[in-house]
Amino acid sequence: MATESKATGVARESAGNRLLPFDWRDRRVQVNLLLTALVAGLVWYLYFRVDSFWHSYTGYLSGPDQMYSHAPLIPLVSVWLLWRIRHELFAVPRQSAPWAAALVAMALAMFFVGHKTDLWRLVLVSLIVLLWSTPLFLWGWEVGRRVLFPVAFLFFAVPLNFVADLTNPLKRLVSAFATLILNLLGVAVERQGVQIFSVPHGKFQLEVADACSGINSLIAPVMLATVYGYMVRTRNWQRWILVLAAVPLAMLGNLIRVTSSGVVGNMFGQEAIGVFDKFSTFVVFIPAIAVLLLVDRLLDADFGAWKERLMKPFAGRDWNG
Repeated sequence: MATESKATGVARESAGNRLLPFDWRDRRVQVNLLLTALVAGLVWYLYFRVDSFWHSYTGYLSGPDQMYSHAPLIPLVSVWLLWRIRHELFAVPRQSAPWAAALVAMALAMFFVGHKTDLWRLVLVSLIVLLWSTPLFLWGWEVGRRVLFPVAFLFFAVPLNFVADLTNPLKRLVSAFATLILNLLGVAVERQGVQIFSVPHGKFQLEVADACSGINSLIAPVMLATVYGYMVRTRNWQRWILVLAAVPLAMLGNLIRVTSSGVVGNMFGQEAIGVFDKFSTFVVFIPAIAVLLLVDRLLDADFGAWKERLMKPFAGRDWNG
């Protein structure tokens, strides 16, 4: 009996450590695999054969606007997030959610409208909605809520027009603050639009390009904070704090980069700015990531204990005497 129990325990441990979280010989697993294959075939046929959104999307990514150059990494991160919870997905009870058929129908309707009107962004959004609503419909809420974040993370790959519209105002804002700071540091400069010139002219000049507006450098820290918060935090309010903290940190880091370029240009000339720009992103944003990790540590801080430590030297004193 002891030998049998030991063998059973070893078998269970082996099953928990295997690469695939299922036994393909199980009839229910075979049905689920078949359904998954059918859905994947439908997605491939509709989105990559019938519609040409993929060519429009990749054409946009390879264009002069490098704001979404990170997009090819997004599906890889989503797949990795799903792979991390593969054992959990197969362990939860699965029961169809008929009400989710409305979400599937909505996704297909969005695809139809986007396909007929050549709105490839709408087609891309419909694909993301379909990728979440389909497993929700087939296997229920317990599966749907677990795949919600990995699938929703794909929205970082959707180009948003209103984000691009913020580029010019942010360029003017960054150039204005950089001009103010450089003059306070003793570097005489003047601003014309989004260009910063040394005074007198000729020593160096800076142009706050789209890459320096803050939008490009904003997306990456927000993505990192989103994934990090999802992995290490269980409370949603803590995750939101990390994401929101990444926004001012990224904007501040970008302002420091532009200002530092002005200081380098003042000290070493125009050519030195080009050299500095090649590695300034790493120099500036590594401290920003460190501050983000510090914010994460502060979420676990016991501020009551800190207060007691600060007040301990003053305890027992008679302040009236």
